[in-house]
Amino acid sequence: MPKAPTIAQQLAAKQREISVAEFFERNRQILGFDNPQRALLTTVKEAVDNSIDSCEEASVLPEVQVEISKETDERLKVAVTDNGPGILRREIPNVFARLLYGSRFHANRQARGQQGIGISAAVLYANLTTARPARIVSKVEEEEAAHVLELFLDTQKNLPRVTLDDLELWDRPHGTRVELVLKARYVRARQSPYEYLRGTAIVNPHVRLVLVEPDGTRVTFERASSELPPVSKETLPHPYGLELGELGYLLKGTRRPTLGEFLAKDLQGVSARAVREVLDTSRRKASEKPASIQGEEQERLLAALHGVSLVAPSADCLSPIGSMLIKRGLRNVLGELRPEFYAPPISRPPKVRGGFPFMVEVGLVYGGGLPVDQPVQILRFANRVPLLFQQGACAITNAISTMDWRRYGLDQKGGSGIPSGPALVLVHVASTKIPFTSEAKEAIAEDPEIDKELTLALQASARHLKTHLSRMSRRSFASDKFEIILRILPKLAEKTSGLVGKPVPDLTPVITRIMDVVNVDTQIAKEPSGVRVPVTVTNYTPRARVLELFVEIPPDVFATATFDPAPEGSETELGRAWWTLPKLLPNGKTEISVTFPAKSDIDASDFDWYVAGIDEAHVLGADPLPGDWDVRLPRTIVEAAEAAAQEAAATGETPEGEVDYDAAETGARASEEE
Repeated sequence: MPKAPTIAQQLAAKQREISVAEFFERNRQILGFDNPQRALLTTVKEAVDNSIDSCEEASVLPEVQVEISKETDERLKVAVTDNGPGILRREIPNVFARLLYGSRFHANRQARGQQGIGISAAVLYANLTTARPARIVSKVEEEEAAHVLELFLDTQKNLPRVTLDDLELWDRPHGTRVELVLKARYVRARQSPYEYLRGTAIVNPHVRLVLVEPDGTRVTFERASSELPPVSKETLPHPYGLELGELGYLLKGTRRPTLGEFLAKDLQGVSARAVREVLDTSRRKASEKPASIQGEEQERLLAALHGVSLVAPSADCLSPIGSMLIKRGLRNVLGELRPEFYAPPISRPPKVRGGFPFMVEVGLVYGGGLPVDQPVQILRFANRVPLLFQQGACAITNAISTMDWRRYGLDQKGGSGIPSGPALVLVHVASTKIPFTSEAKEAIAEDPEIDKELTLALQASARHLKTHLSRMSRRSFASDKFEIILRILPKLAEKTSGLVGKPVPDLTPVITRIMDVVNVDTQIAKEPSGVRVPVTVTNYTPRARVLELFVEIPPDVFATATFDPAPEGSETELGRAWWTLPKLLPNGKTEISVTFPAKSDIDASDFDWYVAGIDEAHVLGADPLPGDWDVRLPRTIVEAAEAAAQEAAATGETPEGEVDYDAAETGARASEEE
């Protein structure tokens, strides 16, 4: 009679390998599919991210259309179409119906998707909740017809199962379309496909996005830039970011014949000097075979690599947004809110975290149509992808909450927590390895190096806000004073002249002595022939002025404008123009007129006026010229400024001049880092 199996044998018989697809099928909340609303957003997010990545890799300006239609009360159909290079027929099943299959996981460079989970997880969720196959249409430029596949993901084997394989004519030269039917719910809220695409448009101004909502509403986010972002370059692993096991894999898999070549050519930042120091410290020879180094020898080698001074990782693997495009993206999407102030965007220098380069960028806007009595809006991004969930668990939110915003002019109870006020803060973290809190990639984990950079970038942006608010306070006081003087003095002069029987004197010299400002007054005059914007510049200062006037208008509106007189220089793509004004004597004035076609939607807040050649304390209605304009001032402006400085020095007065914001910013940043 056979002996009964022991308990251990019975338990051992039940052990079997679990497919990664089967694991995520039972734990779909890890990937962001824990409820119908979030599942819809995750599906759209993964499909759009893949589309934009494929277009950028093929150097194609992305055009992505998202269509969401209602199948039943609980089911929605999601279709995402792009103009990318398309996918080869043999790769389609694995790309869309096989978890952990992709081309970017081992590439050490910035990318939206890296793990090969996202779009396959969406297919898995659709299969699971509706038992309907995913439909993929893809066409490459070299082929006449598009391939059409319908497929399921076999969770037990983590392999695709194709149920339809056909060809059809498609009116696109190339591109891909993904169609999924899934259990989902559409709500246009802060965590919706609309908000995701809106955020994507802000930090990807080169992308044209179209959203067709279930009720047929069509929303288009036009591109604000026709330039593709710089292509991130793949770099070698840096020793500062290696763990012992990773070093072992590299030593075993290298094709370099010697250890010396491996250190110099398969790792980043290891110079010839560093190679010698590492070999001496670890007591190894340059001629040894890499695969022969095992156990404690690997530990000594890694310790030597971590203990030697190495060149910092290259930032070529990153693709930051850049200051100009952050501002352009915010203007493009927030135009209807008409914020009164766009702080100069901050792009911190690249830093290193665990051997992986990263950098932080911050944009801030204030005023206009933003709500006054609510917490500031926070837009979080990682590698150009919006983060809409788990805001409270994100390092970005924590960095904002721990700052004392009262110092910078915003309300904040107790000096901690999210501040309140009419402001919006955009924060972008770019890295080859973002430390997300989960596979759903919805929040950035706490990290000392990232936290420090976030704080420094936020402080730099907040200082610009404080400067703006202080300037607005001074300007408001001066404007009120100016208005009172213009209203009261003429009446006093008229009554006094009547009493003494003399004519009313010219009050301009009196106003000049009281105010000592150059006033830039902008009006909006809507006429049958068009919308005219006269701008009057009056010199209420006691000395003659040679000034240059600059204007910045949204580029789409700028293209329809006519100027009188014609500007001396312009940049149509950026919506900028400038004039060197004729010499303004004390009490003198000049006018510039900007005209737009009839029925143009023009508001005074659409114009940003700047002046060069005078200190900001002596200007009303305009700001000093920003340093990022990169405009070479005419010689007349420079000579006038030099003459004013010499005159002030001769009379013992405090010379006027432009504030060096760049120097002040650098000094403040250095003191904070210390």
